[in-house]
Amino acid sequence: MYILGLATMTESSAVLMRDGKVVAAAEEERFSRVKHDGGFPYHAIEFVLGTQGLSLGDVDHVAVYWNPYDLGHRARYLIETALKDPKLFLEKARRALTIWQGASATGQDSGWGSLFQTARHLEQRFGSQPKSVRFLDHHLCHMASAFFASPFEEAAVLIMDGAGEAACTTVGAGRGLTLQVLREHKLPHSLGHFYAAITGYLGFKMLDGEYKLMGLSPYGDPSGSRWIRDHQLTTPAPGTYALNTGALDYHRALRGIFSGPFADHFGPPRTRSEDAPFDDRHRDIAASAQRAFEEVVLDLSADLKKQTGMHSLVIAGGCGLNCTANGKILASGLFEELYVPPVPHDAGGALGAAMLLYSELTGQRPEPLMHAQFGPAFSSAEIASALASFPALRAETVSEDVLLSRSAELLSKGGVMAWFQGAMEYGPRALGNRSFLADPRSDGVRYTLNEKIKKRELFRPFAPSVKAEKASEYFDIGQPSPFMTIIVPVREEKRSSIPAVTHVDGTARPQTVDRSVNPRYWGLLDRFEAITGVPVLLNTSFNIQEPIVCTPTEALTTFSASGVDALALGDVWVTKPSADE
Repeated sequence: MYILGLATMTESSAVLMRDGKVVAAAEEERFSRVKHDGGFPYHAIEFVLGTQGLSLGDVDHVAVYWNPYDLGHRARYLIETALKDPKLFLEKARRALTIWQGASATGQDSGWGSLFQTARHLEQRFGSQPKSVRFLDHHLCHMASAFFASPFEEAAVLIMDGAGEAACTTVGAGRGLTLQVLREHKLPHSLGHFYAAITGYLGFKMLDGEYKLMGLSPYGDPSGSRWIRDHQLTTPAPGTYALNTGALDYHRALRGIFSGPFADHFGPPRTRSEDAPFDDRHRDIAASAQRAFEEVVLDLSADLKKQTGMHSLVIAGGCGLNCTANGKILASGLFEELYVPPVPHDAGGALGAAMLLYSELTGQRPEPLMHAQFGPAFSSAEIASALASFPALRAETVSEDVLLSRSAELLSKGGVMAWFQGAMEYGPRALGNRSFLADPRSDGVRYTLNEKIKKRELFRPFAPSVKAEKASEYFDIGQPSPFMTIIVPVREEKRSSIPAVTHVDGTARPQTVDRSVNPRYWGLLDRFEAITGVPVLLNTSFNIQEPIVCTPTEALTTFSASGVDALALGDVWVTKPSADE
Protein backbone atom coordinates (compact mmCIF):
# COMPACT_ATOMS: atom_id res chain seq x y z
CA MET A 1 0.00 0.00 0.00
CA TYR A 2 1.32 3.41 -1.01
CA ILE A 3 0.13 6.50 0.88
CA LEU A 4 1.12 10.00 -0.20
CA GLY A 5 1.03 12.48 2.68
CA LEU A 6 0.76 16.17 1.80
CA ALA A 7 1.25 19.46 3.58
CA THR A 8 -0.17 21.99 1.15
CA MET A 9 0.08 25.40 2.80
CA THR A 10 2.61 27.43 4.86
CA GLU A 11 5.42 24.80 4.95
CA SER A 12 4.56 22.54 2.02
CA SER A 13 5.97 19.02 1.79
CA ALA A 14 5.30 15.50 0.58
CA VAL A 15 5.89 12.10 2.19
CA LEU A 16 5.57 8.68 0.58
CA MET A 17 4.91 5.60 2.71
CA ARG A 18 5.03 2.02 1.48
CA ASP A 19 3.31 -0.52 3.74
CA GLY A 20 3.70 1.70 6.78
CA LYS A 21 7.34 2.68 6.20
CA VAL A 22 8.50 6.13 5.07
CA VAL A 23 10.52 5.74 1.87
CA ALA A 24 10.84 9.38 0.75
CA ALA A 25 10.08 12.82 2.16
CA ALA A 26 11.02 16.41 1.34
CA GLU A 27 9.90 20.00 1.71
CA GLU A 28 8.90 22.00 -1.35
CA GLU A 29 11.30 24.85 -0.48
CA ARG A 30 14.32 22.66 -1.27
CA PHE A 31 13.23 22.41 -4.90
CA SER A 32 11.63 25.82 -5.46
CA ARG A 33 14.42 27.60 -3.48
CA VAL A 34 11.75 29.78 -1.82
CA LYS A 35 12.10 29.71 1.97
CA HIS A 36 9.01 28.35 3.74
CA ASP A 37 7.35 27.76 0.38
CA GLY A 38 3.61 27.39 0.92
CA GLY A 39 2.78 26.62 -2.71
CA PHE A 40 1.31 23.30 -3.72
CA PRO A 41 4.19 20.79 -3.36
CA TYR A 42 4.45 19.72 -6.99
CA HIS A 43 8.22 19.27 -6.93
CA ALA A 44 8.21 17.37 -3.66
CA ILE A 45 5.48 15.05 -4.98
CA GLU A 46 7.45 14.42 -8.17
CA PHE A 47 10.51 13.58 -6.10
CA VAL A 48 8.87 11.14 -3.68
CA LEU A 49 6.97 9.34 -6.46
CA GLY A 50 10.13 9.19 -8.56
CA THR A 51 12.09 7.38 -5.87
CA GLN A 52 9.80 4.37 -6.37
CA GLY A 53 9.19 4.81 -10.10
CA LEU A 54 5.52 5.51 -9.46
CA SER A 55 2.88 7.52 -11.24
CA LEU A 56 0.10 9.17 -9.29
CA GLY A 57 -2.22 6.36 -10.36
CA ASP A 58 -0.07 3.87 -8.45
CA VAL A 59 -0.78 5.64 -5.14
CA ASP A 60 -3.56 4.04 -3.12
CA HIS A 61 -4.40 7.02 -0.92
CA VAL A 62 -3.54 10.70 -0.57
CA ALA A 63 -3.67 12.03 2.99
CA VAL A 64 -3.83 15.80 3.53
CA TYR A 65 -2.87 17.39 6.85
CA TRP A 66 -5.89 19.68 7.25
CA ASN A 67 -9.66 19.32 7.13
CA PRO A 68 -11.07 22.36 5.30
CA TYR A 69 -14.64 21.22 6.00
CA ASP A 70 -14.30 21.48 9.78
CA LEU A 71 -14.20 25.24 10.18
CA GLY A 72 -17.04 26.00 12.60
CA HIS A 73 -14.96 27.48 15.41
CA ARG A 74 -12.63 29.26 12.99
CA ALA A 75 -15.65 30.84 11.27
CA ARG A 76 -16.89 32.15 14.62
CA TYR A 77 -13.40 33.48 15.33
CA LEU A 78 -13.38 35.30 11.97
CA ILE A 79 -16.76 36.85 12.74
CA GLU A 80 -15.42 38.06 16.08
CA THR A 81 -12.42 39.53 14.25
CA ALA A 82 -14.74 41.31 11.81
CA LEU A 83 -16.71 42.88 14.65
CA LYS A 84 -13.57 43.89 16.56
CA ASP A 85 -11.47 45.11 13.62
CA PRO A 86 -13.40 45.47 10.32
CA LYS A 87 -10.35 46.77 8.43
CA LEU A 88 -8.27 43.75 9.44
CA PHE A 89 -11.09 41.40 8.48
CA LEU A 90 -11.42 42.98 5.02
CA GLU A 91 -7.66 42.68 4.46
CA LYS A 92 -7.74 39.02 5.46
CA ALA A 93 -10.77 38.41 3.22
CA ARG A 94 -9.00 40.02 0.25
CA ARG A 95 -5.90 37.95 0.91
CA ALA A 96 -7.97 34.76 1.18
CA LEU A 97 -9.64 35.55 -2.17
CA THR A 98 -6.27 36.13 -3.79
CA ILE A 99 -4.96 32.84 -2.45
CA TRP A 100 -8.11 31.05 -3.58
CA GLN A 101 -7.62 32.37 -7.10
CA GLY A 102 -4.12 30.97 -7.12
CA ALA A 103 -1.93 34.05 -6.81
CA SER A 104 1.22 33.57 -4.74
CA ALA A 105 4.84 34.64 -4.66
CA THR A 106 5.83 31.44 -6.45
CA GLY A 107 3.12 31.57 -9.10
CA GLN A 108 1.44 28.48 -7.62
CA ASP A 109 -1.78 28.02 -5.74
CA SER A 110 -1.26 28.20 -2.00
CA GLY A 111 -3.23 28.34 1.22
CA TRP A 112 -6.87 27.38 1.55
CA GLY A 113 -7.34 27.40 -2.21
CA SER A 114 -4.82 24.62 -2.77
CA LEU A 115 -6.18 22.74 0.21
CA PHE A 116 -9.73 22.52 -1.19
CA GLN A 117 -8.48 21.89 -4.72
CA THR A 118 -5.95 19.15 -3.97
CA ALA A 119 -7.46 16.65 -6.39
CA ARG A 120 -7.65 19.24 -9.18
CA HIS A 121 -4.04 20.28 -8.71
CA LEU A 122 -2.88 16.67 -8.81
CA GLU A 123 -4.86 15.96 -11.96
CA GLN A 124 -3.57 19.08 -13.73
CA ARG A 125 0.06 18.30 -12.94
CA PHE A 126 0.13 14.52 -13.05
CA GLY A 127 -2.57 13.71 -15.59
CA SER A 128 -4.96 11.84 -13.33
CA GLN A 129 -6.79 12.19 -10.05
CA PRO A 130 -5.70 9.96 -7.17
CA LYS A 131 -7.91 7.04 -6.21
CA SER A 132 -8.65 8.51 -2.81
CA VAL A 133 -8.05 11.89 -1.12
CA ARG A 134 -8.62 12.12 2.62
CA PHE A 135 -8.57 15.38 4.58
CA LEU A 136 -7.54 14.84 8.19
CA ASP A 137 -7.61 16.93 11.35
CA HIS A 138 -4.49 19.08 11.60
CA HIS A 139 -3.67 18.46 15.25
CA LEU A 140 -4.39 14.73 14.93
CA CYS A 141 -1.82 14.72 12.12
CA HIS A 142 0.67 16.45 14.42
CA MET A 143 -0.12 13.90 17.14
CA ALA A 144 0.51 11.06 14.70
CA SER A 145 3.77 12.62 13.48
CA ALA A 146 5.01 12.73 17.07
CA PHE A 147 3.66 9.53 18.62
CA PHE A 148 3.64 7.06 15.71
CA ALA A 149 7.10 8.28 14.65
CA SER A 150 8.44 7.74 18.17
CA PRO A 151 9.76 4.44 19.57
CA PHE A 152 7.33 4.58 22.52
CA GLU A 153 4.48 2.12 23.05
CA GLU A 154 2.69 4.78 25.07
CA ALA A 155 3.38 8.45 25.65
CA ALA A 156 1.81 11.73 26.66
CA VAL A 157 1.35 14.02 23.66
CA LEU A 158 1.76 17.80 23.56
CA ILE A 159 0.89 19.72 20.36
CA MET A 160 1.46 23.49 20.17
CA ASP A 161 1.35 25.73 17.10
CA GLY A 162 -0.34 28.78 15.61
CA ALA A 163 -3.63 27.04 14.93
CA GLY A 164 -5.17 24.06 13.20
CA GLU A 165 -8.77 24.16 12.09
CA ALA A 166 -9.46 25.76 15.48
CA ALA A 167 -7.19 24.11 18.05
CA CYS A 168 -3.96 25.90 18.96
CA THR A 169 -2.76 23.55 21.71
CA THR A 170 -3.80 19.92 22.16
CA VAL A 171 -2.79 17.68 25.04
CA GLY A 172 -3.45 13.98 24.88
CA ALA A 173 -2.04 10.49 25.03
CA GLY A 174 -0.93 7.80 22.63
CA ARG A 175 -1.31 4.09 23.37
CA GLY A 176 -0.50 1.55 20.70
CA LEU A 177 -2.77 2.54 17.80
CA THR A 178 -4.90 4.99 19.78
CA LEU A 179 -4.57 8.77 19.93
CA GLN A 180 -6.65 10.34 22.69
CA VAL A 181 -7.34 14.08 22.97
CA LEU A 182 -7.63 15.17 26.60
CA ARG A 183 -7.91 18.94 26.25
CA GLU A 184 -7.77 21.62 23.55
CA HIS A 185 -7.06 25.34 23.64
CA LYS A 186 -8.77 26.98 20.68
CA LEU A 187 -8.41 30.28 18.86
CA PRO A 188 -7.52 32.95 19.83
CA HIS A 189 -5.52 31.28 22.62
CA SER A 190 -2.45 30.42 20.58
CA LEU A 191 1.06 30.01 21.96
CA GLY A 192 2.36 30.16 18.40
CA HIS A 193 0.65 33.49 17.78
CA PHE A 194 1.96 34.83 21.09
CA TYR A 195 5.53 33.95 20.17
CA ALA A 196 5.20 35.15 16.57
CA ALA A 197 3.79 38.53 17.62
CA ILE A 198 6.77 39.19 19.87
CA THR A 199 9.07 38.00 17.08
CA GLY A 200 7.63 40.78 14.91
CA TYR A 201 7.82 43.25 17.81
CA LEU A 202 11.57 42.64 17.99
CA GLY A 203 11.98 43.41 14.30
CA PHE A 204 12.30 39.85 13.03
CA LYS A 205 10.15 38.42 10.26
CA MET A 206 7.09 36.73 11.74
CA LEU A 207 6.62 33.03 10.92
CA ASP A 208 10.31 32.88 10.03
CA GLY A 209 12.43 34.57 12.73
CA GLU A 210 11.05 32.90 15.86
CA TYR A 211 14.29 30.95 16.23
CA LYS A 212 16.12 34.29 16.34
CA LEU A 213 14.00 35.37 19.31
CA MET A 214 14.91 32.08 21.01
CA GLY A 215 18.59 32.60 20.18
CA LEU A 216 18.55 36.16 21.54
CA SER A 217 16.76 35.26 24.80
CA PRO A 218 19.77 33.94 26.81
CA TYR A 219 21.39 37.38 26.57
CA GLY A 220 18.62 39.22 28.43
CA ASP A 221 16.97 39.64 31.83
CA PRO A 222 13.67 37.67 31.94
CA SER A 223 12.11 39.68 34.79
CA GLY A 224 9.57 41.18 32.37
CA SER A 225 7.94 37.76 32.18
CA ARG A 226 5.99 38.64 35.32
CA TRP A 227 4.08 41.38 33.47
CA ILE A 228 3.47 39.05 30.52
CA ARG A 229 2.12 36.32 32.81
CA ASP A 230 -0.13 38.76 34.65
CA HIS A 231 -1.50 40.66 31.64
CA GLN A 232 -0.96 38.71 28.43
CA LEU A 233 -0.39 34.98 28.91
CA THR A 234 -2.21 33.93 32.06
CA THR A 235 -2.95 30.61 33.77
CA PRO A 236 -6.59 30.51 34.95
CA ALA A 237 -6.16 26.96 36.30
CA PRO A 238 -3.42 24.28 36.28
CA GLY A 239 -2.96 22.81 32.83
CA THR A 240 -4.67 25.74 31.11
CA TYR A 241 -3.72 29.15 29.80
CA ALA A 242 -5.43 32.16 28.26
CA LEU A 243 -3.99 34.63 25.75
CA ASN A 244 -5.10 38.27 25.99
CA THR A 245 -4.88 39.39 22.36
CA GLY A 246 -5.70 42.92 23.45
CA ALA A 247 -2.20 43.23 24.91
CA LEU A 248 -0.44 42.41 21.63
CA ASP A 249 -2.49 41.13 18.71
CA TYR A 250 -0.95 38.64 16.27
CA HIS A 251 -2.99 39.74 13.25
CA ARG A 252 -2.24 43.41 13.83
CA ALA A 253 1.42 42.52 14.29
CA LEU A 254 1.40 40.90 10.84
CA ARG A 255 0.50 44.37 9.54
CA GLY A 256 3.25 46.04 11.58
CA ILE A 257 0.85 47.44 14.20
CA PHE A 258 2.04 46.93 17.78
CA SER A 259 0.03 49.49 19.76
CA GLY A 260 -1.57 48.38 23.01
CA PRO A 261 -0.69 47.53 26.63
CA PHE A 262 2.41 45.50 25.67
CA ALA A 263 3.98 48.45 23.86
CA ASP A 264 2.86 50.82 26.60
CA HIS A 265 4.75 48.72 29.14
CA PHE A 266 7.83 47.58 27.18
CA GLY A 267 8.31 50.57 24.88
CA PRO A 268 8.24 50.94 21.09
CA PRO A 269 8.97 47.97 18.82
CA ARG A 270 12.37 47.53 17.25
CA THR A 271 12.60 48.71 13.65
CA ARG A 272 12.67 45.86 11.20
CA SER A 273 15.95 46.59 9.49
CA GLU A 274 19.26 44.77 9.14
CA ASP A 275 20.98 47.91 10.44
CA ALA A 276 18.68 48.43 13.44
CA PRO A 277 20.72 47.81 16.61
CA PHE A 278 19.84 45.50 19.49
CA ASP A 279 19.97 46.99 22.95
CA ASP A 280 19.42 45.60 26.44
CA ARG A 281 15.70 46.35 26.24
CA HIS A 282 15.30 44.14 23.20
CA ARG A 283 17.32 41.35 24.79
CA ASP A 284 15.23 41.61 27.97
CA ILE A 285 11.98 41.38 26.00
CA ALA A 286 13.23 38.25 24.24
CA ALA A 287 14.26 36.70 27.55
CA SER A 288 10.94 37.60 29.17
CA ALA A 289 8.85 36.20 26.33
CA GLN A 290 10.85 32.99 26.31
CA ARG A 291 10.51 32.63 30.09
CA ALA A 292 6.73 33.20 29.96
CA PHE A 293 6.39 30.66 27.16
CA GLU A 294 8.44 28.11 29.11
CA GLU A 295 6.34 28.59 32.24
CA VAL A 296 3.14 27.83 30.35
CA VAL A 297 4.68 24.82 28.59
CA LEU A 298 5.98 23.41 31.87
CA ASP A 299 2.56 23.86 33.46
CA LEU A 300 0.91 22.05 30.55
CA SER A 301 3.48 19.27 30.84
CA ALA A 302 3.02 18.89 34.59
CA ASP A 303 -0.74 18.62 34.22
CA LEU A 304 -0.33 16.15 31.36
CA LYS A 305 1.92 14.00 33.51
CA LYS A 306 -0.68 14.12 36.29
CA GLN A 307 -3.48 13.11 33.92
CA THR A 308 -1.68 10.28 32.13
CA GLY A 309 0.96 9.04 34.58
CA MET A 310 3.09 8.21 31.56
CA HIS A 311 6.90 8.25 31.58
CA SER A 312 7.45 9.46 28.00
CA LEU A 313 6.40 12.63 26.22
CA VAL A 314 6.23 13.47 22.51
CA ILE A 315 5.93 17.01 21.15
CA ALA A 316 4.97 18.44 17.76
CA GLY A 317 3.53 21.57 16.19
CA GLY A 318 5.59 24.61 15.24
CA CYS A 319 6.28 25.39 18.90
CA GLY A 320 8.03 22.02 19.09
CA LEU A 321 10.96 23.81 17.43
CA ASN A 322 11.46 25.75 20.67
CA CYS A 323 14.38 23.59 21.73
CA THR A 324 14.96 25.59 24.91
CA ALA A 325 11.48 24.82 26.22
CA ASN A 326 11.90 21.17 25.23
CA GLY A 327 15.09 21.05 27.26
CA LYS A 328 13.38 22.61 30.26
CA ILE A 329 10.74 19.87 30.18
CA LEU A 330 13.40 17.17 30.09
CA ALA A 331 15.39 18.84 32.88
CA SER A 332 12.26 19.11 35.04
CA GLY A 333 12.19 15.34 35.51
CA LEU A 334 8.48 15.21 34.73
CA PHE A 335 9.16 12.66 32.01
CA GLU A 336 11.99 10.17 31.63
CA GLU A 337 12.18 10.43 27.85
CA LEU A 338 11.28 13.05 25.27
CA TYR A 339 10.83 12.60 21.51
CA VAL A 340 10.42 15.45 19.03
CA PRO A 341 10.35 14.39 15.36
CA PRO A 342 12.73 16.01 12.85
CA VAL A 343 9.76 17.91 11.37
CA PRO A 344 7.56 19.07 14.26
CA HIS A 345 6.29 22.10 12.31
CA ASP A 346 3.69 22.14 9.52
CA ALA A 347 5.94 20.37 7.01
CA GLY A 348 5.70 17.38 9.33
CA GLY A 349 1.94 17.37 8.88
CA ALA A 350 2.51 15.40 5.69
CA LEU A 351 4.26 12.71 7.72
CA GLY A 352 1.50 12.71 10.33
CA ALA A 353 -1.26 12.54 7.72
CA ALA A 354 0.31 9.50 6.05
CA MET A 355 0.91 7.76 9.38
CA LEU A 356 -2.55 8.57 10.72
CA LEU A 357 -4.33 7.28 7.61
CA TYR A 358 -2.20 4.13 7.50
CA SER A 359 -3.08 3.28 11.10
CA GLU A 360 -6.79 3.91 10.46
CA LEU A 361 -6.90 1.81 7.28
CA THR A 362 -4.80 -1.15 8.40
CA GLY A 363 -5.14 -1.30 12.17
CA GLN A 364 -1.35 -1.41 12.29
CA ARG A 365 1.19 1.07 13.58
CA PRO A 366 3.63 2.65 11.11
CA GLU A 367 7.37 2.14 11.53
CA PRO A 368 8.98 4.74 13.81
CA LEU A 369 11.15 7.47 12.36
CA MET A 370 14.66 7.22 13.77
CA HIS A 371 16.50 9.27 11.13
CA ALA A 372 15.65 12.03 8.66
CA GLN A 373 17.57 10.93 5.54
CA PHE A 374 14.63 10.75 3.14
CA GLY A 375 15.42 13.46 0.59
CA PRO A 376 17.23 13.39 -2.77
CA ALA A 377 20.57 11.57 -3.06
CA PHE A 378 22.91 11.81 -6.03
CA SER A 379 25.14 9.34 -7.85
CA SER A 380 28.83 9.78 -8.65
CA ALA A 381 27.87 10.40 -12.28
CA GLU A 382 25.47 13.20 -11.29
CA ILE A 383 28.15 14.77 -9.09
CA ALA A 384 30.68 14.58 -11.94
CA SER A 385 28.19 16.21 -14.31
CA ALA A 386 27.66 19.09 -11.88
CA LEU A 387 31.42 19.55 -11.43
CA ALA A 388 31.84 19.99 -15.18
CA SER A 389 30.11 23.37 -14.86
CA PHE A 390 32.68 24.57 -12.31
CA PRO A 391 36.03 24.23 -14.14
CA ALA A 392 37.76 26.74 -11.84
CA LEU A 393 37.38 24.45 -8.84
CA ARG A 394 39.86 21.69 -8.10
CA ALA A 395 38.20 18.28 -7.68
CA GLU A 396 39.73 14.93 -6.77
CA THR A 397 37.90 11.64 -6.26
CA VAL A 398 39.31 9.90 -3.20
CA SER A 399 38.64 6.90 -1.00
CA GLU A 400 36.49 7.26 2.10
CA ASP A 401 39.58 6.86 4.27
CA VAL A 402 41.33 9.75 2.53
CA LEU A 403 38.17 11.87 2.57
CA LEU A 404 37.73 11.44 6.32
CA SER A 405 41.41 12.01 7.06
CA ARG A 406 41.64 15.20 4.99
CA SER A 407 38.40 16.54 6.48
CA ALA A 408 39.40 15.84 10.08
CA GLU A 409 42.86 17.33 9.51
CA LEU A 410 41.49 20.51 7.95
CA LEU A 411 38.93 20.97 10.73
CA SER A 412 41.46 20.32 13.48
CA LYS A 413 43.63 23.12 12.08
CA GLY A 414 40.81 25.67 12.22
CA GLY A 415 39.44 25.29 8.71
CA VAL A 416 35.76 25.41 7.81
CA MET A 417 34.31 22.94 5.33
CA ALA A 418 31.10 22.02 3.57
CA TRP A 419 29.83 18.46 3.86
CA PHE A 420 27.44 17.08 1.21
CA GLN A 421 26.71 13.39 1.61
CA GLY A 422 23.92 10.90 0.94
CA ALA A 423 20.24 11.76 1.11
CA MET A 424 19.11 15.25 2.06
CA GLU A 425 17.49 15.57 5.46
CA TYR A 426 13.71 15.99 5.84
CA GLY A 427 13.10 18.92 8.16
CA PRO A 428 14.71 22.24 9.02
CA ARG A 429 17.94 20.85 10.52
CA ALA A 430 21.15 19.89 8.75
CA LEU A 431 22.08 16.62 10.44
CA GLY A 432 25.36 15.71 8.79
CA ASN A 433 24.34 15.36 5.14
CA ARG A 434 24.04 19.03 4.11
CA SER A 435 26.24 20.88 6.61
CA PHE A 436 28.94 23.47 7.17
CA LEU A 437 31.37 22.04 9.74
CA ALA A 438 33.98 23.62 12.01
CA ASP A 439 36.14 23.00 15.10
CA PRO A 440 34.06 23.57 18.27
CA ARG A 441 37.22 24.23 20.30
CA SER A 442 37.75 27.62 18.62
CA ASP A 443 35.48 30.33 20.02
CA GLY A 444 36.45 32.69 17.21
CA VAL A 445 34.94 30.44 14.56
CA ARG A 446 31.48 31.67 15.61
CA TYR A 447 32.30 35.16 14.36
CA THR A 448 33.77 33.77 11.13
CA LEU A 449 30.69 31.67 10.43
CA ASN A 450 28.09 34.28 11.34
CA GLU A 451 29.73 37.35 9.84
CA LYS A 452 31.72 36.06 6.88
CA ILE A 453 30.04 32.83 5.80
CA LYS A 454 26.41 32.60 6.96
CA LYS A 455 25.97 36.42 6.87
CA ARG A 456 23.60 36.53 9.84
CA GLU A 457 23.24 38.10 13.30
CA LEU A 458 26.31 37.68 15.49
CA PHE A 459 24.30 36.47 18.51
CA ARG A 460 23.06 33.39 16.62
CA PRO A 461 24.33 30.17 18.23
CA PHE A 462 25.68 27.01 16.63
CA ALA A 463 24.92 23.40 17.44
CA PRO A 464 27.24 20.48 18.12
CA SER A 465 27.21 17.02 16.59
CA VAL A 466 28.60 14.37 18.93
CA LYS A 467 29.21 10.64 18.74
CA ALA A 468 26.15 9.13 20.44
CA GLU A 469 28.21 7.00 22.81
CA LYS A 470 30.14 10.06 24.02
CA ALA A 471 27.18 12.46 24.37
CA SER A 472 26.73 12.10 28.13
CA GLU A 473 30.42 12.94 28.69
CA TYR A 474 29.91 16.41 27.23
CA PHE A 475 26.21 17.16 27.77
CA ASP A 476 23.74 16.64 30.58
CA ILE A 477 21.61 14.24 28.58
CA GLY A 478 20.75 10.60 29.11
CA GLN A 479 18.79 9.86 25.92
CA PRO A 480 19.30 10.09 22.16
CA SER A 481 18.81 13.50 20.52
CA PRO A 482 19.29 12.74 16.81
CA PHE A 483 17.34 15.73 15.45
CA MET A 484 18.78 18.73 17.35
CA THR A 485 15.44 19.38 19.05
CA ILE A 486 16.49 19.64 22.71
CA ILE A 487 18.73 22.22 24.42
CA VAL A 488 20.58 20.83 27.44
CA PRO A 489 23.39 22.00 29.73
CA VAL A 490 26.97 21.46 28.61
CA ARG A 491 28.83 19.75 31.44
CA GLU A 492 30.71 22.44 33.30
CA GLU A 493 34.09 20.78 32.95
CA LYS A 494 33.64 20.56 29.15
CA ARG A 495 32.50 24.10 28.40
CA SER A 496 36.03 25.39 27.88
CA SER A 497 36.69 22.49 25.49
CA ILE A 498 33.84 23.31 23.11
CA PRO A 499 33.17 27.06 23.47
CA ALA A 500 32.00 27.55 19.87
CA VAL A 501 28.89 25.43 20.50
CA THR A 502 28.26 26.44 24.12
CA HIS A 503 25.61 29.13 24.50
CA VAL A 504 26.11 32.13 26.74
CA ASP A 505 23.98 30.38 29.40
CA GLY A 506 26.11 27.20 29.35
CA THR A 507 23.75 25.14 27.19
CA ALA A 508 23.87 23.57 23.73
CA ARG A 509 21.57 21.90 21.21
CA PRO A 510 23.33 18.60 20.52
CA GLN A 511 22.80 16.12 17.73
CA THR A 512 23.72 12.61 18.81
CA VAL A 513 25.15 10.69 15.85
CA ASP A 514 24.65 6.93 15.82
CA ARG A 515 27.20 4.95 13.83
CA SER A 516 24.52 2.62 12.42
CA VAL A 517 22.39 5.54 11.18
CA ASN A 518 25.04 7.74 9.54
CA PRO A 519 28.33 5.82 9.42
CA ARG A 520 30.29 8.30 7.30
CA TYR A 521 29.44 11.30 9.47
CA TRP A 522 30.13 9.26 12.60
CA GLY A 523 33.44 8.27 11.01
CA LEU A 524 34.38 11.95 10.59
CA LEU A 525 33.61 12.62 14.25
CA ASP A 526 35.74 9.61 15.15
CA ARG A 527 38.68 10.83 13.05
CA PHE A 528 38.40 14.30 14.55
CA GLU A 529 38.43 12.77 18.03
CA ALA A 530 41.54 10.75 17.17
CA ILE A 531 43.37 13.99 16.33
CA THR A 532 41.96 16.33 18.99
CA GLY A 533 40.54 14.12 21.74
CA VAL A 534 37.13 15.78 21.21
CA PRO A 535 34.30 13.73 19.58
CA VAL A 536 32.31 16.88 18.73
CA LEU A 537 31.99 19.08 15.64
CA LEU A 538 30.21 22.38 15.10
CA ASN A 539 27.43 21.65 12.61
CA THR A 540 25.33 24.32 10.90
CA SER A 541 23.17 24.17 7.79
CA PHE A 542 24.77 24.31 4.34
CA ASN A 543 23.11 27.49 3.07
CA ILE A 544 23.58 31.24 2.90
CA GLN A 545 20.33 33.21 3.20
CA GLU A 546 18.36 30.57 1.27
CA PRO A 547 16.96 27.07 1.85
CA ILE A 548 19.50 24.36 2.63
CA VAL A 549 21.22 23.11 -0.53
CA CYS A 550 19.65 20.10 -2.18
CA THR A 551 21.64 19.30 -5.33
CA PRO A 552 25.37 19.06 -6.15
CA THR A 553 25.06 22.17 -8.34
CA GLU A 554 23.58 24.16 -5.45
CA ALA A 555 26.33 22.86 -3.18
CA LEU A 556 29.05 23.94 -5.62
CA THR A 557 27.43 27.34 -6.19
CA THR A 558 27.14 28.05 -2.47
CA PHE A 559 30.65 26.75 -1.80
CA SER A 560 32.09 28.95 -4.54
CA ALA A 561 30.41 32.05 -3.07
CA SER A 562 31.48 31.31 0.51
CA GLY A 563 34.67 31.62 2.48
CA VAL A 564 34.67 27.88 3.18
CA ASP A 565 37.98 26.08 2.69
CA ALA A 566 36.88 22.75 1.21
CA LEU A 567 33.84 20.75 0.15
CA ALA A 568 33.38 17.01 0.60
CA LEU A 569 30.94 16.28 -2.23
CA GLY A 570 30.22 12.59 -2.00
CA ASP A 571 33.60 10.98 -2.69
CA VAL A 572 35.03 14.13 -4.28
CA TRP A 573 37.35 16.51 -2.42
CA VAL A 574 36.73 20.00 -3.81
CA THR A 575 38.87 23.08 -3.14
CA LYS A 576 39.29 26.51 -4.66
CA PRO A 577 42.40 27.54 -6.59
CA SER A 578 45.03 29.45 -4.67
CA ALA A 579 45.57 33.16 -5.26
CA ASP A 580 48.59 32.39 -7.48
CA GLU A 581 46.59 29.95 -9.57
